[in-house]
Amino acid sequence: MEKKLSKREQKKQEKIKQENIKKFDEEYKKSRIIPKDYKRQIRNRILKNTLIAGIIVVYLIAINILSLYIETIPYILSIKIICVILAIISVIYFEFSYRKDNGYLFLYGVEFLVIATITLFSVYAYKLFFITYNSILLHISIVVVAYYIIKTVFTLKNMKKKYYDSQNDIKEIVKKGSTKND
Repeated sequence: MEKKLSKREQKKQEKIKQENIKKFDEEYKKSRIIPKDYKRQIRNRILKNTLIAGIIVVYLIAINILSLYIETIPYILSIKIICVILAIISVIYFEFSYRKDNGYLFLYGVEFLVIATITLFSVYAYKLFFITYNSILLHISIVVVAYYIIKTVFTLKNMKKKYYDSQNDIKEIVKKGSTKND
């Protein structure tokens, strides 16, 4: 049978419990703080995505403006040349991503390939939908901006999750526990 504790001992145990809770809470808060160098990596990745989105939008606006001031044949020829250049850049990104086994470079290669494809199809949109061509490019710009906003949110979420997972030692404890039981 359990012995009843005196009020003094109960208060002492309650005080110890409260101190342990405070210590645990402080340790938890410290573990949730992301270091400055990792925050810098996150900021750089987000800045890079924002910069790429801005460049693509400026590129699409430039194509849009050029369509208004250049004759049809030189415009189509320049768009085809730009498309080839973008496809070459895409292949270069694919090669670097393969050699370095880097998923981010591969994703950039895919993005350049998509922009090259959009550019290639813009030639046909120019010929078929001449009157609405400028609004088509505007809508494509809006889609690009939406894509990069979504990509930035997922990048931020993923990088924070990776950091918190790397700080979580439960997997190591479980692994140690399972090797002891074997």
